[in-house]
Amino acid sequence: MKRLFTSMKKAFPTTLRLYLGIMFLIYGLAKIVMGQFGEPAPTAIVSQGEGFALAWTFFGYSRFYELVIGWGEVIAAILIMIPRTSTLGAVMYFPISINVMLVNYCFNIGVQDLSTVLVIMNVILLWMDRKKLLMIFWKADQLKGQIEEKGVKVS
Repeated sequence: MKRLFTSMKKAFPTTLRLYLGIMFLIYGLAKIVMGQFGEPAPTAIVSQGEGFALAWTFFGYSRFYELVIGWGEVIAAILIMIPRTSTLGAVMYFPISINVMLVNYCFNIGVQDLSTVLVIMNVILLWMDRKKLLMIFWKADQLKGQIEEKGVKVS
């Protein structure tokens, strides 16, 4: 029973990381390769459209914006899937996933449940890495001392 718990404890964060990474990779590549939002017709004026149509028309207006969001998702996905960079990937993933979730809720885009689950999974990963994050963000002086002890000068 103890071995099962130990192996599940190792497999859980890996499963979360891979699932988040694959989902973000799919959505990011969709934006980069195909243009997830599509290009609005030059004569299209959305006057009484629903939130989804308004959001998609707005986001599809700027290909550059779509590429920036897409590359952000792809880079975060790759970082989160690599064990050594997974904490950085989770930190980078967090504001992007919060933004996606807010857009989905605010403009009634039909994947609110999925985006909420992805945010919760990301929060779980961040919580599991809280000691690293606390050391980086709040104990920088202590970290600086440890680095200097190893002979590296930090200015």
